[in-house]
Amino acid sequence: STALPGLFAAGEDSGGVHGANRLGGNGVANSTVFGAVAGDAMAAWVRNVSHCEPDRAAIDAAVEACERPFRPGKSANLEPVREKLYEVMWDKVGIVRDGAGLKAAQAELEALEAELDAYCVTNADRTFNMTWHDWLNLKSLVAVSGAIVLAAAARRDSRGAHFRADFPECGPLETSAFTSITHGTVSMKPVAFTRVAPGETLLHGVENEVA
Repeated sequence: STALPGLFAAGEDSGGVHGANRLGGNGVANSTVFGAVAGDAMAAWVRNVSHCEPDRAAIDAAVEACERPFRPGKSANLEPVREKLYEVMWDKVGIVRDGAGLKAAQAELEALEAELDAYCVTNADRTFNMTWHDWLNLKSLVAVSGAIVLAAAARRDSRGAHFRADFPECGPLETSAFTSITHGTVSMKPVAFTRVAPGETLLHGVENEVA
């Protein structure tokens, strides 16, 4: 379950279990196993709750946010925004990152967000409006990109696919932590080593069996 009652997450949407990196096919197994766990948790949860009316204010706010481009504004081609987002994330938040580049990326993402907020969709029809869909997708991509930048700036070490040129060391394994972002606030949650502690191995038992 998540901090929002009734919302459940599974697989890599909840952070995954593979640490700093994983094999390419493990995501499917992750979602399958933990999807089943989430399903059981949801079935148990729903038995103990009663139906309630939805939060109308929250729904209205979500609809208003999605329909922002139908207000009067500047009509332009969205493709340059997409290309700029790709360029920023590739050049400044790619395989090798540093603090200065991440700070610059955050400023450029804020500028892209403002550009999207000022955008106007000329076709007012909501049915199969691909330009509107593109706008919604770009809003989500900019939001996710912003979360990536914040997390990368907060993590001053290098692990897995995250490499900080200004902080190349991975640091002690015992201090490993998950990066968590809630409403733009970053926090680090220590990793609980429940199976194998740093410096230990599971191979001793295997070696004894083989011997």
